[in-house]
Amino acid sequence: MMRIRLAPSRRPCGFTLVELMVTLTLGLFIALGLVQVFASSNESYDALSQASQQIENGRFAVQTLENDLKHAGYYGEYGFTATAGSALPDPCEKSNLTAVRDALAFHVQGYDAPGSSPLSCIDDANLVPGTDIIVVRRASTLTTAPGALVVNELYMQASADSTNAANPVLALGHDSSAFSLLRKDAATPAEIRKFLVRIYFVSPCSMPASGTTCTAAADGGRPIPTLKRLELAVNPASGALEMQTQSIAEGIENLQLDYGIDADGDGVPDAASVSAPGSIADWANVTIAQVHVLARNIKLTPGHVDNKTYNLGVAGSVTPGDSFRRHAFTAQVRMVNPAGRREIP
Repeated sequence: MMRIRLAPSRRPCGFTLVELMVTLTLGLFIALGLVQVFASSNESYDALSQASQQIENGRFAVQTLENDLKHAGYYGEYGFTATAGSALPDPCEKSNLTAVRDALAFHVQGYDAPGSSPLSCIDDANLVPGTDIIVVRRASTLTTAPGALVVNELYMQASADSTNAANPVLALGHDSSAFSLLRKDAATPAEIRKFLVRIYFVSPCSMPASGTTCTAAADGGRPIPTLKRLELAVNPASGALEMQTQSIAEGIENLQLDYGIDADGDGVPDAASVSAPGSIADWANVTIAQVHVLARNIKLTPGHVDNKTYNLGVAGSVTPGDSFRRHAFTAQVRMVNPAGRREIP
């Protein structure tokens, strides 16, 4: 009897249309999930980067101010308490060396929250209204050898010799013959140091679109408030002594200072800090400064509203209400040189 063999049935190969649609749908969901994870990771990284930059800028701004204020009134071997004049000296002065020398008594001088710039070397457009301006005068902590003096740079020489102790020399670098003071032994030449005049202020932008004036087009159309410093220095291109602008830290939108005044001359403040001394003469009696800096992110954070209240000392507090994240920094600085010259043994 003949047997009939049946061929095994063949299963269909590949995907059915339903399987293909299910696979594509699952793949789409996975892709969307990966995109969301990537976007969330990107946002987290950006937020962390901005927060780190904000903290770094705020700390650097405070440290820079601290360092200069701590050395305010340092004039080398000069140990006298200079007599303050009846008017605040012009910190923008760069040609009248007698006027610069007469300003030694004002190791610091400030301008309390001016609505416009009170100084000729700061344009109104380059100052954030309502923020403080602080001027620091001091000598460099580094000495300069007579053979290394730079033409037109401003230098100071002070002596502890009783004959010239109260008469320090301020002269330009090319006039080396002016630096003739001797140390207390009356034989060794007194040290020569670069003389520093620095003006700190908050500008509404970091990099102007053109020239030196802040406009709405600065910083690519998004102006960034910046702590800046004007410093009396030689322009390397022209060789002229001038006030040069330096950007210290971006994102600094407010600067407020309070001052401790030593009216009785013992090196210690007599009362609570004030936003500005009551008289011009009292600027020479400032021995402590309380620094308040408000720093914000460079870019705004979508969906965030900053309703925090930030204390800025005697000036009061601010509640911004916009989309920038912020942090307030505070430091108290003792001006050891003017305070030390006043201390009672």
